[in-house]
Amino acid sequence: MSGRTEKKQVEYGCVPSRFWYGFFGSGIVLNACRFLFGMKIRADKRIKELPGPLVIVGNHPSYIDPIIMGMALYGRPINFVAGEFLFRRPVFGRIITRGGCIPKAQYRNDIRTVKAMFRVLSRNGVLGIFPEGTRLIDGHSLPFDKGLSTLVKKAGASLVIFRSHGAYMTWPRWSESSWRRGRITAEFTDVLPKEKVEKMSVDEIYEYMRQALVYDEYEYFSGKSQVFRSGKPAAGVQNIANICPRCEKINVTEVKDGCSDETVRNKAKGRKNLLVCRACGNKVIMNRYGFFEPAGAEDKCFSNLHEWAKWEQTIYAREAARPDYCLTENVELHQLCGERNYAKVGEGVLTIRNGMVTYEGTECAPEEGIVYRKGKPVRAHRSRDLTAVAKQVRKEFPISSMKGILMDYGLYMEIYEQGGRANRLVPQNPQRLYEIQCIVKAMKQ
Repeated sequence: MSGRTEKKQVEYGCVPSRFWYGFFGSGIVLNACRFLFGMKIRADKRIKELPGPLVIVGNHPSYIDPIIMGMALYGRPINFVAGEFLFRRPVFGRIITRGGCIPKAQYRNDIRTVKAMFRVLSRNGVLGIFPEGTRLIDGHSLPFDKGLSTLVKKAGASLVIFRSHGAYMTWPRWSESSWRRGRITAEFTDVLPKEKVEKMSVDEIYEYMRQALVYDEYEYFSGKSQVFRSGKPAAGVQNIANICPRCEKINVTEVKDGCSDETVRNKAKGRKNLLVCRACGNKVIMNRYGFFEPAGAEDKCFSNLHEWAKWEQTIYAREAARPDYCLTENVELHQLCGERNYAKVGEGVLTIRNGMVTYEGTECAPEEGIVYRKGKPVRAHRSRDLTAVAKQVRKEFPISSMKGILMDYGLYMEIYEQGGRANRLVPQNPQRLYEIQCIVKAMKQ
């Protein structure tokens, strides 16, 4: 028998650690973020003193949403529900587990998550959750299902609506240049006491949440002239604004430096602030407020990314409705190897046609594949030849049964098999990911 004592596995949804949530999280991280991100948030005593069990729901505009919510309820610990991919990071995963966080698999049923959430509420704790399940794409709220409404009803919890302003502009999901400095404010907007929850149906609770969470960050900042400073403000936006408003060609936009373009007005010169169409030369400036403006008299654009994306979705819906429509793209196939790392297991062709997403290509066991870390193969696997071990496969994913597709724009997408295994697909042209997402959405509708 070994003399070494095994460490007990920390339970998901545990009482948040006084050290990791209190001293480290509330004392160090919150104060650092208050300075870095320009947060102007005060704790709300009214919500802080509301008896539990308590469920706080909010929009999910940015990575830093839990920090913002924690600051608004400073002094009262929150058990946050977070994406399971965060728990795969060796050090960070252990910290947030001890801080009381609960992992949630996106677009899949996860009994582990539901049990942990009930565990929190059964001890009259506070559950912080972002029901949209993924960060806002274009600054506008996203749809979500009724699952959380059922949990609130069964737990007999009070329900609080939380909303922040400026978090999306500070760190938009599509950004390739990380965060930009501006100002973030937040408030609790609606409270539904548990006495009222008891008298409402699940559908009524869902409708209450759905209406309360409708939000458009561009509409909020329209006319407010709030500056969000960044050295490369438009870097990454080409992965969402990928159709040119002038020539209407798809996946032809790219981001360039305004400082190297003599045709751009002097006030708009800067790095990675110019969105240019490779087909017709249309030029669009992203200004310091996060909005778009045409570079010249002949150039065309929408005022913000939400309006641009809405217009693009109509074009993709029109394309998807054609009887002969077919999208194909060369892709690499990656799968989870162990608990944390993804391995390349094959290559093939992704096809979307007649309500079906299909992968045809090769596949090997993850342990025989090439493990990637930070986008690069690990040194020990660089010489591996997948052609010697991979076999031909065909995978079909009916769009009608999809709950969603996980997207990391400009990098990869994940589709899930029955049973929950994730297939990470890395396209040859990563700009097509938003196109794929819109086509799948249109076919599902």
